Amino acid sequence: MKKRIATVYLRLMKYAMLMGVFGGIATFIGPPLHGLIKAGIGIVIGAMILGNRLPAALKELYEITEEFTDDMFRE
Repeated sequence: MKKRIATVYLRLMKYAMLMGVFGGIATFIGPPLHGLIKAGIGIVIGAMILGNRLPAALKELYEITEEFTDDMFRE
């Protein structure tokens, strides 16, 4: 289980890095006003490019977290 959570965390970090790169690139495109809005647009574009992979990774993280909480809070 610990190896699975490390794998999921690495995947999520990779996806977050990709969205951050797109956000940074989008900040430099166009006029210098409203950089935060442009960064948000870049992050949305990065999430759209990731498609179904990001929700699948989040679902897997939820399942692993649920296993941890079930082990910790047994009734």
